[in-house]
Parts: sequence; C-alpha cells; structure tokens
Amino acid sequence: MRPRATNRLVLATLAAVWLGAVMHSLHYRDYSWLQVLFVDIAWIQALLLAVGALGAFMVLVGALSPPPRRTGTQPAGPFVSVIVPAKNEEAVIEATVRSLCAMDYHDTGGPRYEIMVVDDGSTDRTAEILKSLSLALPVKIVRTPPGSVGKAAALNLGITRARGDLIAVCDADARVAPDFLLRMVASLAGSEAAGAQSQRRLYNAGQNLLTRIQDDEYRLFYRPLQRARQVLGGMVSFSGNGLLLRRDVLQEVGGWNDEALTEDIDLSLRFHLAGYQIRYCEEAVVWEEAVPRLRDLIRQRIRWFEGAMRCLGDHLPAILFGRVNFFKRLDMLSFLSGGLIVTLSLLTTYLYGVVDATGAVVLYIQLPRKLTTWTSGLITTGVLLAMLVELRGRVWEIAPVLVRSGLFSLHRLVVVPLAIHRYVRSAITGHTIWEKTTHGVPVPPREHDL
Repeated sequence: MRPRATNRLVLATLAAVWLGAVMHSLHYRDYSWLQVLFVDIAWIQALLLAVGALGAFMVLVGALSPPPRRTGTQPAGPFVSVIVPAKNEEAVIEATVRSLCAMDYHDTGGPRYEIMVVDDGSTDRTAEILKSLSLALPVKIVRTPPGSVGKAAALNLGITRARGDLIAVCDADARVAPDFLLRMVASLAGSEAAGAQSQRRLYNAGQNLLTRIQDDEYRLFYRPLQRARQVLGGMVSFSGNGLLLRRDVLQEVGGWNDEALTEDIDLSLRFHLAGYQIRYCEEAVVWEEAVPRLRDLIRQRIRWFEGAMRCLGDHLPAILFGRVNFFKRLDMLSFLSGGLIVTLSLLTTYLYGVVDATGAVVLYIQLPRKLTTWTSGLITTGVLLAMLVELRGRVWEIAPVLVRSGLFSLHRLVVVPLAIHRYVRSAITGHTIWEKTTHGVPVPPREHDL
C-alpha cells in the first residue's frame, strides 16, 4: 500500500477509535426527576499514566546504566563516504567542512574517507564558499537538479556518487573531534548492527534560554533514552546528524524516503522492521547548533511532530504485526504516538468539561485515587532520580531545569494543533510543507569532549 493511502487509512481508523471511545464513555441515567451524566475518564488516566511510566522507566534505566568507557581506537577500516546535505548554509558550512576534513581516519595509503557536500539548490553564498574550499581541501561537491526538495532527496543523490561501503551523514552545522570516524566505525566492528548513532551535543548551549532548554533535552533526556534503548533492546534511532550505516542495508530498505519530514526516524523504523539493529555510540560526539530563536524552534518542532505522526501512519501495520520483539514494538508506539496521546487526552478532557453546560448532574468515573497518586509519584520520583544521576549529584541544578522544562512545555499548545492540522491536510491532499532548520550562530564550539 502506498504511504499516502496508508496514512489516510490509519488517520481514519485512529479518529474512529478515539471518537468511539469518547462516545462510549458517556452514559445518561434518569433517576426520577434527576438526569445524571456519568463520564468515564479512567481510560484517559490509564493512557497518560502508561505513557508517563514507560518514559520515566526508560530515562531512569538509561541514567543508571554506566556510560561506555573510552577505549583506544583501532586503525582505519572500511572506506567511508561522509555526506553533508546543505541548503543556504553560508554561515556554517565552511567550519563544518574544515572540521570533517581534519578527522584522523587514515591508513598508510592516505585517507580512508571522502567528504561530499550535496548543495540542494542554495541561493546564498554556499556554492561560492564550497567552490573556494574545494581548491584547498579534498571535498567533493554535488548539486541537486532543479525541482529536488528536501534533505532525503539530497542524501539519495549523494549515495549515487559515493564510493564507500559505509555511509556517514552529518548536517551542515556539524563539528566533530578528529577521532570521530574511528570510534563510529569501531562501534560497528564485530557486531550485528547495521548502523550507529553518535551522541549529539550543542555548541551554543549557553547562548540564551531557548538553547539551554534544548541542551537540557539532549543531556538529561535524549542521551539516557538512547542508552536505555540499547540496554533494553528498544528502538535505538538515527538522529539525522552524526550517523553511520552500512550502504548495502540502506539500499536493501530502499534508501531515504523523499516524502518523509523526519527522514531519520523513518529510516530507523525501516532498519528495525527489516530485522537490523542500530547502536548508540555515546563515546563519539557530534556538536551541532541549538536553535536560538523561538520562531525557528516552533517551525522545527512542528516538522518533528508532524513527521512522527506521518511515520506512525506509514508504518503502523508493520509495527503492530511485524517481526520485532514486544519491548521494541512498545517503544516504537510510545515514541511515535506518546505526544499525540497526551495532547488528545487533554483535548478530550476539555471536551468533557463542556458537558457541564447541559444542565445535567455530571459524575466522573476515575481510576482509584491511590493508584493515580502512587503511580504519578513514582513517575515523578523516577524522572527526578534520573536527572540527579545525569547531573552527577548536582542537586541545585534540578530546580532551574524543571522551571525551564515547564516553560518550554507551553510551546506544545502551538506546535501540536498546527502539526495535527498539517498532517491531516497532507494525508488528504498529498501536499507536504518541508521547512529546514535555519543555521548560523556566531558562537564558537566548546571543547570536543564529554
């Protein structure tokens, strides 16, 4: 079934199930002259507690799992093609190319990697800068044909020009240490994994409140989540920047999906559903730029949220009935639909509030109070403990993180409705809006260490 048709079917099914659940939860009863409306909200509470408990459990497991120790690197192995898709990246592309060209992945015959920048129709000085760099550095420049749109299309073009058996992907704002490729390639050696994702960090984390919040996400939630997935056998995912994969497996699963808004999540799902594993290589770090402006961050998160829903629509049948273990299936469903479940649950709760205007006596049927209180308390305790471990015992940092996270959660009031609107429109019309993240902050990267 084609992705668009699958999205339509999944969208219609989810809407019907949710509407049916809402209608089923409402029961009128007449007691003489008194009309009573019983509203069952226990199912919403159960969904929210389940999503929260799984998330807290995974973050806590990741925080308590010891990070890998840095080990000595091995000599360069298979030839690696490093592909950098770029569109209007004049502010960052030169530093990225110089950082990648400085990697220490050589043998006695010279470098065992190539750098390829795919210029996706840039209209600024990106092409001019790349041409100048190519005169002094071993960088290959590929330009997409007219009409090509999006990162996935640029990457697929790059694959056709690449020489390596291993493919690395870095964004146009990436900064890496000289031993980056050595550590990434070593993480695949001797394992059954077909891909690896490095640890992502932010080199302008201290620029303003928004960048600090994103740094909180990366350090205190994304990092332990990826670590937990590796420990528990969940869905370790590619994150778009600083990844390495086997070319033959990439071609087997069909390359990058040109229609995907979040091509990294889409590719991760197809790797896992095809039976391949992805490793989290925490000892290799890729530094990138946090989004410093609220408008740009909102656009990015709308694309992320809509992209996750599209992936759910595209792959839900395979996730439900494919050959993956139970925990990985649960992880996939929670990751792709967790935010949607929370949002729809809150919206449904607001809808229930409207029934008070009917004039009937409204009684809410809830889960036992002790169950919700204890479960919520355990979820909160687990998250706080995980944060404390990741902060290495610095208790005084928890309060600022909680305040920043609380403020940041308000952005979902804007992001989620817009993302849902775009997803529904795209599923019906087939029209997709793809907006790239704007790069270009005049802040030097920090030291390349953990």
